[in-house]
Amino acid sequence: MLQTSQLYQNLLRNPMHKKQIRVNIAGEDYHEDRLVSLSTSGGAFSSPDIGGCAARQIDLVLRRPGEIPRQAEMRVYVRLALGEQVSEWLPKGVYYISTRKLDQRTGTLTIHGYDAMLKASDVWLTPDYATANWPMPQRQAAEDIAHRIGAELDQRTVLTNAFPVPYPTDDLGEVAMTDVLEWMAVINAGNWVITDEGRLLLLRYGDIPPETFYLLVG
Repeated sequence: MLQTSQLYQNLLRNPMHKKQIRVNIAGEDYHEDRLVSLSTSGGAFSSPDIGGCAARQIDLVLRRPGEIPRQAEMRVYVRLALGEQVSEWLPKGVYYISTRKLDQRTGTLTIHGYDAMLKASDVWLTPDYATANWPMPQRQAAEDIAHRIGAELDQRTVLTNAFPVPYPTDDLGEVAMTDVLEWMAVINAGNWVITDEGRLLLLRYGDIPPETFYLLVG
């Protein structure tokens, strides 16, 4: 759970407050004067289950987009405002551009992206791994996968030491990082998410704060 300032909490209790959004794309800030629309989806689990890897998606439309690299990183921030009072900016997700479409008439750019969980669908094994690494402690495996997908392992993640990760192959050959994460999630009775700060986190059911977006829906 993010720690917020007293000012943020005061503004949140005032029904007259407004939310302000900015998106940082490849180091450049896009404020509301350049944001036509922005929406996110996913990240919540639709049924009481374990062993999942929840990904989030983002859709946004920009005016005056400028030069944006392909597959660029996008960081979303939100703050509260009331008159001249504004709170700190809070992170609300880290995404990567998947598709884009430029409207030649209006000059607006439509972007669709995913968080880092999508990258976990790649095969885990590469020539860099030696067979001597196996079996691998779960925490080491989670840290390695987090690094491979461009994230960090959230330090709140708790993993058992009882069942190290075996050599990641099965009858069909090499397995994806998602398969390994799901295996660890089942053993630890939880689900994997990418946090608002862009970290890989295992949410065990007993650990889920009631105020987060990770709550089950339905």
